[in-house]
Formats: sequence, C-alpha cells, structure tokens
Amino acid sequence: MLQKLLQYILKRNLVGKELTDEKIHDFKRLTLLQGGIIFSLFLLDLFIYLDFSYHIEMAETIFFALLGAYVFLLWDMLRNYTTSRGVILLNFIFIMGVFFIGLVVANPFVHMEVTPIYRIFLAGIQVCLLAVECTVIYFTLMEFFKKDLSMPMRLWGAACIYLMIGLAFGSAYEIICVLEIQCLGIDIPLQTMALMKRYEFSLMVLSGMNSPYDHPIGMIFSIATIEAVWGQLFIVLIVGRLLMK
Repeated sequence: MLQKLLQYILKRNLVGKELTDEKIHDFKRLTLLQGGIIFSLFLLDLFIYLDFSYHIEMAETIFFALLGAYVFLLWDMLRNYTTSRGVILLNFIFIMGVFFIGLVVANPFVHMEVTPIYRIFLAGIQVCLLAVECTVIYFTLMEFFKKDLSMPMRLWGAACIYLMIGLAFGSAYEIICVLEIQCLGIDIPLQTMALMKRYEFSLMVLSGMNSPYDHPIGMIFSIATIEAVWGQLFIVLIVGRLLMK
C-alpha cells in the first residue's frame, strides 16, 4: 500500500498526446481555481456588507479551502514537467506542511494569541507555499516558451502563469507582514483575512490598479515595484509568445 502511494506521488507515466492533454487540463483547472480564489476575496467584503453571522469566518473558510486545493493542484501539475523524485517529494512535503500547520494556526474559527512562535508558524506556512509556487512557476515558464505548444495550451498557460505570479507575490508580502504587522500602513489581525488582503494587494499591483494602502513599508514598496514591472513585461512576453508560430 505504502509502495503504491509513493509510486503515485513520485511518478506519472504519461507520454505523447496523453501528457499534452493532461497539461492543458491542468492549466484549465488551475486557472478556474485561481478565479475562485479571487472571487473569494470579493466574498469577504460581500459577507461583511450583508452582516451574516460569522461573515468573516465564512469567507475565510471558503478562501482557505480553495487555497488548499490550489496548492495540491500546483504540486500535481509539477509532475508533468519533471521526473526528479527529489523535487516532487520535497514539494509534496511542503504542501503537507501548508495543509496541516495551516489547519491548526490559520483556522478561521480559532483565534490564537499572536506570539513569536505563532508568527514563526505563519511565516513557515507562507515559505512552504512560496517554495511550491516558485518551483511550479519555473517549470511552467520553461514549458510555456517551448516552440511546439498548441494554441489552447498557450492561452490557458498564459492566464494560469499570470495569475500564479500574482498569488506568489501575495505569499511574499504575507511573509513580510507576519514579521511587521503594519507592513501596508494599517494594522490587520494575523488571521486568514490578512492573507486575503495581501493577495488582494498583490493582484492590484500586478494589474496596475491604485492601491488603497498609502503607506507601505520600504520593502513592500520595493517588491511591489518589481511585481508591477514584471506584470507589464509578462504581458509583452505573452503577446509575443501567442503570435509566435
């Protein structure tokens, strides 16, 4: 039983058209799930406006569930692009860490005291998440710029990578904000809602929207500048890649 589980985790036996179809399917699933995560950010303000009981916790729970599925699909996609068992296993350990530690310390219905140890756990979750995201971004970028990609894979891949980068920068902002709570110039409690706000900020920067946070700390401002430049550059690269024969 354990051997079969390890075999499933470490290896995917797909080649040719089956592998291509699986890659397109993964891009579609991940893009739709990213859309769900973005929609859950809207639900936070909607539930607060409607004044539901446990309105914040409801939105946080939906977001947390979608984020858990997103991280798993990131790892599942990784198995299409590398046969390195070390890379696959290490990323699997990371996502398990994100899931189990996050289930305890980021539970929307359990508000824990903010201690140095609590912050270390929160930062650890985001470090693991960012490690998985950066690994998958690297391999998917390498895949995206191959010459023999079909148009559906180019379109879904472009959308997927673009949103993936925005969410990855959100994780980077959260790591900084765990260490400096007022990183965006306001005090947001260290709950799942805080991570949602970091993702929201990241997507605003990536898309060129004006941010409602006027006084971010210097490190946040520097990373946001990099993200904004990368966002514009990536659009140029996407257009060029889609037009490439």
